[in-house]
Amino acid sequence: MRSASTMGSNSNSNPIARDIQNVVSDAQELLKTVQAEGESRLADVKSQVQVKLDSAKQMLGQLQSNVQDGAKVAIDQTDTYVRQNPWYAVGISAAVGALVGFLIARR
Repeated sequence: MRSASTMGSNSNSNPIARDIQNVVSDAQELLKTVQAEGESRLADVKSQVQVKLDSAKQMLGQLQSNVQDGAKVAIDQTDTYVRQNPWYAVGISAAVGALVGFLIARR
C-alpha cells in the first residue's frame, strides 16, 4: 500500500482523489498477491480493498449531497433575486446575450 510520502501533492489536498488512488493501489496489490502468494493472503487483501472502496463510495456520496445542497441554495437565492429585481435581471440577461452574440459573431 502507498504511504503518504509516496503520493503526489495533488492527492494530499483532495481526500477523494487520495481514497481513489488508495483503492487503485490496493487493487494492484491484490493482483500481485494473487500471482505471488495465491489464496493464503487473498482474503486479507480483498477485505482491505473492500473497506477502502466503501470509504471512497461514502465520501463520494457526501460530496454529492453537499453539491446538491449548494445548488439548491444557489437556485433559491437566484430565484428570490430575480423576483425582487425583474428589470435588473432582464438587463443583465440582455447584456450577457449581446456579449455572447458578439463573441460568436467574431469567429
